[in-house]
Amino acid sequence: MKILITGGNGFLGKQCVKLLQSQSHEIISVDREGQVTLLGDLSDPHFTASLPEVDIVIHCAAVQYVTKNLPLFFRAKYFRENNVIATQNLCDRYRGTAAHFINVGTSMMYRQTGQIVYSTDSQMGGEGIYSISKVNAQAYVDNLAGSATVIPCIIGGKGREGLFRGFVTMMKKYGVVLYPGDGLHKIHMIHVEDVASLILAIAEHRASGYFNAAAPEPLSISEWVDQIQDVLKIPRVIKISLPLQPIWALSALLGYRLLAREQLLMLKYQHVLDIEKSKSIGWQPKYTNAEIARDIAIHINRDL
Repeated sequence: MKILITGGNGFLGKQCVKLLQSQSHEIISVDREGQVTLLGDLSDPHFTASLPEVDIVIHCAAVQYVTKNLPLFFRAKYFRENNVIATQNLCDRYRGTAAHFINVGTSMMYRQTGQIVYSTDSQMGGEGIYSISKVNAQAYVDNLAGSATVIPCIIGGKGREGLFRGFVTMMKKYGVVLYPGDGLHKIHMIHVEDVASLILAIAEHRASGYFNAAAPEPLSISEWVDQIQDVLKIPRVIKISLPLQPIWALSALLGYRLLAREQLLMLKYQHVLDIEKSKSIGWQPKYTNAEIARDIAIHINRDL
């Protein structure tokens, strides 16, 4: 099949290119920079209109809080241009064609209510400027007949570190780790390879609807620390839980630039996804949450 992958130079996009090329598909990768087939900005309607006819569109391109060169000011405009307008342009380009459209969303599109598990039927509603932009972009995808959306939780793997670099550094140097909140509720992760394999399964089945992506056996932040300690053979670690309320207040005062509202909500509430619908099309994640945490820690440790 002829497949267009947006964000082909990104963390997930690169993995999708690698996996789908290994299945002998013809890949056209798109990004604003890097070694891709087509260089261009999806928020430019002229560029998007020039994209070729394909069998499948996999829309990985998006900006988020870890995006390099994230502007200090006018962030709402930045997220709207790169997430909402870019998705609108892409949907306009392939509306009415035979292309199967697969979008990559985020589990922060679910309204964070503190519920035990989020299913694909859970209420959606953005909590911060990033997730609001993804919810608004999703509205255009939902208007495409037969479209599918992958909804991953925290995507991990080599090259995506999040809190882990700070944890590994503090634990190795001082035998101490600090984290906001009680660190006792479960927070789902998913390995980047498993997100790509779910996208492949959706493409092969030409499935439509929403599909959660999460690894088996979710862990809490405290349990992440236990996995790091074990895999790096650190003899003793003191865990220090920092009160979340003052951190939240300071973040709000700074316009959520210290920690985003979505990140704070994940530190406050359990964040676990139901993946039964995804498994029903034959997808099976290879990595558990413990294996993801250990994989990231080993990779960081090699750099220190």
